[in-house]
Amino acid sequence: MGTEPGVKAVTIASSLQDVLTPEGTVLYNHVCAKLSDFDMEVICTVPPGGNWQDVPLEIASNSSRLTQIRRSGGRTTYYGRLQKHLPSYTINTYFNRPGNGTFIHPSQDRLISQREAARLQSFPDRFRFLGSTTSIYKQIGNAVPPLLAKAIGAQIPRGDVVDLFAGAGGLSEGLGQAGHRPIVASDINRHMCATYEYNHPETAVMQLDITDSTAFQKLVSVIDDTLAGRTLRMIAGGPPCQGFSTAGNWDNNDSRNSLFGPFLRVVERIMPDYVLVENVEGIQWMNKGRTMKRILSSLESIGYCTAQMTLKAEEYGVPQRRRRVFILGSRDEDDFGAPTPLFMPTPRGSRKRRQEICDVVLPSAVTVEEAISDLPPLVSGGGEQVSVYEPSSCEHSYQLLMRGAVSWKEFIRMRA
Repeated sequence: MGTEPGVKAVTIASSLQDVLTPEGTVLYNHVCAKLSDFDMEVICTVPPGGNWQDVPLEIASNSSRLTQIRRSGGRTTYYGRLQKHLPSYTINTYFNRPGNGTFIHPSQDRLISQREAARLQSFPDRFRFLGSTTSIYKQIGNAVPPLLAKAIGAQIPRGDVVDLFAGAGGLSEGLGQAGHRPIVASDINRHMCATYEYNHPETAVMQLDITDSTAFQKLVSVIDDTLAGRTLRMIAGGPPCQGFSTAGNWDNNDSRNSLFGPFLRVVERIMPDYVLVENVEGIQWMNKGRTMKRILSSLESIGYCTAQMTLKAEEYGVPQRRRRVFILGSRDEDDFGAPTPLFMPTPRGSRKRRQEICDVVLPSAVTVEEAISDLPPLVSGGGEQVSVYEPSSCEHSYQLLMRGAVSWKEFIRMRA
């Protein structure tokens, strides 16, 4: 494909000079969980694209977990090994366990590292995760993929944002990439807040329980003081999804499902121009759809027009097959549609194809190989929280994007 007149050609080679700096050789969180001897024996039998069905019966019969999966006909993602030529399956909080998803490295006999999972979630390599090992798995697995947040954020006029239930900051990271400015963020977990504060030093980060009346008042006061009389552009957030995540059994009585109430009370007090709610697909079916209807009607009752959309992460540059629901509320009755896909969706199975949308042929989705092939090899349980990155190993445009060596526009041009 030719270069536009007046636009400098961007190549892998020409971009490497941008990462040949002390900062460009640092790699954070490239650590993987250690497998038991039995789990190592299991994963060595699973080929790329394979799963528990490939484990020989004489091995599987020694595991109650595998025996249970065989009897129940469990999901084909369990004990799965990634395929390098496709996006990954959903990254959840259990990518330290082979039996809870497709988390086996495509070519090395180990689980994916924290950084590899972060790459598959579209976190740039400068984004460092802090806290306990258990917390880091939760921070990465529960996060909104930044490039997905960037896509939805680009639909909304730029401005100041408050991020509630912010977690490690994936939603804020993406909104920031779209030109918004996160000014206040809150979460109940101290490790999440530490990670958020490290990566967003200009944002006021508050560790608090939003259901506590004193904490609620403190949060609202900080927002008011930060705005100093200005109207807030947007309140965004994703109330915890444990009660209705498709990753497990739903619990309609889970108290964490009621956290939309405090979120709504902050919205009522501040009345921003826009409200953005992110959650898992399961929220659409919780309580036979009544939960979604209640969320929409609650926003509408205080003056917001609402739109609901389900987005496929791989259509917006995320190398992962992940589905997320976004609810958008607007005080200006804007007719918001879903952002225009930039990459083709991944078909079921391993077959690849190109798809035409609006008479435009889209490039294929970013693959696992494009996302992580440049990262140093590890053994099971190996790696360091801070290690050395070799810039010459960079092979793909997505890797350059993650290293900060090319802009989003340059990446799209290179990937077209």
